[in-house]
Amino acid sequence: MRTAVITGAGRGIGRAAARTLARDGYAVAVGYHRNAESAAEVVEGIRGDGGRAEAFALDVADRDQCAEFVRAAGERLGPVRAVISNATGFGSTSPSLGEALDTPWHTYEEMFAARVGSLLALVAAARPQLTGGGRVVTTVSTGTSRHVPGYAAIAAAMAATECVVRYLAVELGRDGITVNLVSGGVVATDALRDISPDPERLLSAAARATPLGRAGTPEDLAGVVSFLCGDKAAWITGRALIADGGNSLR
Repeated sequence: MRTAVITGAGRGIGRAAARTLARDGYAVAVGYHRNAESAAEVVEGIRGDGGRAEAFALDVADRDQCAEFVRAAGERLGPVRAVISNATGFGSTSPSLGEALDTPWHTYEEMFAARVGSLLALVAAARPQLTGGGRVVTTVSTGTSRHVPGYAAIAAAMAATECVVRYLAVELGRDGITVNLVSGGVVATDALRDISPDPERLLSAAARATPLGRAGTPEDLAGVVSFLCGDKAAWITGRALIADGGNSLR
């Protein structure tokens, strides 16, 4: 059975992606950092539907732990054929957020390690198993292309991730591996509550500004991740698919 490894899979977009990919026939390695109970619920739900899943604790800012996650997942669930780098990388506490010049330098370092570093570590560890049709997908937000108060360090790390995706797509293409990115608009997740002092106000404003008339859901993004991990996306690589309900059009 082919295996998908997913970071940040205990909640939000990662949780929805884990469930969706399990329905697609993947065994799922549910990567989590803090909430073992939530990760266990994801695993139980997948198993209850007849799928295969296991939970793995890791800190995505630690490259060695990322590599061990991939190794253990392949050993316990089967060959890793999809890597989904999704974790926010906030660590044990929310990062110190603020205006670009007021944000502590260590926050920038932490975000780059968690976003860019984890993607590189996960893919490097999985590359032998991905060769010949493997999939790599990472998630970011449309905050990389607009000003979002207090978001500078996160947006910078996500923008760098977009650049790395393009390089990996070219360099891994010869191995038959596709590498893509899902860029989401405002989505109702716990992570949004971690970074916003008034998430409900933000969700309401996003709904008013979005042509489709609502904020996103984790399932909206999970559907795009599922597509990129499937056979129908075999000719798509190095691309950022924007899923924001049309919000960025205004």
